[in-house]
Amino acid sequence: MYNKKMLTNFWEDLTTVEVKKINRDTILIFPFSSIEQHGEHLPLNTDKKILRGILKKFSENYKSNKYLIMPEIHFGSASEHSSFDGTISLDSLEFISHSLSIIEPICENKFKNIFLLNSHGGQISHIDIIAKELKAQFDIQIVKGTYFLFDEFKNIIPAQELEFGYHGGEFETSLMMYLYPELVRKNKIKKNKLSPDCSSKNIISYEKKIKRAWLTKELSKNGIIGNPTNASVIKGRKIVDKVIKCMNKIVNEMYN
Repeated sequence: MYNKKMLTNFWEDLTTVEVKKINRDTILIFPFSSIEQHGEHLPLNTDKKILRGILKKFSENYKSNKYLIMPEIHFGSASEHSSFDGTISLDSLEFISHSLSIIEPICENKFKNIFLLNSHGGQISHIDIIAKELKAQFDIQIVKGTYFLFDEFKNIIPAQELEFGYHGGEFETSLMMYLYPELVRKNKIKKNKLSPDCSSKNIISYEKKIKRAWLTKELSKNGIIGNPTNASVIKGRKIVDKVIKCMNKIVNEMYN
């Protein structure tokens, strides 16, 4: 099979003849991202860039014939950011339908192991539905995950920032500083007030289990939720190292 001589871990770099020869047990990693505002200092394609950078580091550090990285599904469901210029968002049903239309023909071609890897928090529930639909239709191994939930990152990012700083804050800015420093507008990084209100505004029950729907504009005037001023290249590298180690464990468990 082609896998024994695999020259690349990226599907789009293969030829049609090479794809035809691929072992159908190969794990196909489908990256899901989003084009959305990330404040003044990060680009609209931050989610896409972070995930692409992580996958590039993963392929460099864990070369294997067990997996292939698929082209990104980069138009996501980001309606919470729609009031900010530049955001491109599919509605929820359209996003799910669009994603399934891409993945279903691959499954019909007898591939048995699908890993849905997400980078946008606003579409985690959508990925759950996509995974359920694929499992019901093809009854093959479907694994789903969001990279920033692979680890708690407690020794890298402060607890409060991890809890509330989930958009354009220290976490994402550190990753972009490490992976794509040329795209970070460092002169636009400003201290952003971090308040528990960012989370508590959408909670209505004492047990914190019942929540309201929310829009970014209700939580932040500039679109940033978190404090990017403490971001660093070193923190970004440590986060990536943890994520790709987790990915390697996932791939090995899926394959065995």
